[in-house]
Amino acid sequence: MVTLIVILGLLQDVPAPPPQPPPVRGDRFQLMVPQGWKTLNDGGFVLLQHSSGASLLVQRITRTVSISDYARRQAERIMIPLGFAKLGEPQYFKEKQDESVQYEILGNRLAEPYRILYRVFRRDSGYFESIYEAPVDRFELLLTEAQGIASSVQTIIAAPPRRTRR
Repeated sequence: MVTLIVILGLLQDVPAPPPQPPPVRGDRFQLMVPQGWKTLNDGGFVLLQHSSGASLLVQRITRTVSISDYARRQAERIMIPLGFAKLGEPQYFKEKQDESVQYEILGNRLAEPYRILYRVFRRDSGYFESIYEAPVDRFELLLTEAQGIASSVQTIIAAPPRRTRR
């Protein structure tokens, strides 16, 4: 009986784990967003912003024939509005069935130097792209966290629309 009381006492002193934030949903995908990031848009795409000024965009893209060609075109498109933009060499990653191509972009946005990490990746049966952007001096602070958010993408199988009988 004393043992039972001691065990119950220990269980009452253990604090409950902090509640996990609900996943943010995009177009047939969801991802986990840690504290400190604010969701600016969810739905077709997910746009997150951190209080430090960094931002992360994750969206589903249509299936592409060549992931490397698509990544190159999109990275060049992202460079266009930047001043003095420079595109880094592509980095390729392959893990089991997942594959990705990543580009680093340097440029100025309103005279402030920015660094952008653009990545196209295949997860499950879907293709996604993520764009992490931050001022150069604060880029490394949230890089690992932003990559973790983007890699938490899980495809959601949408139920087919209901058919009504006439």
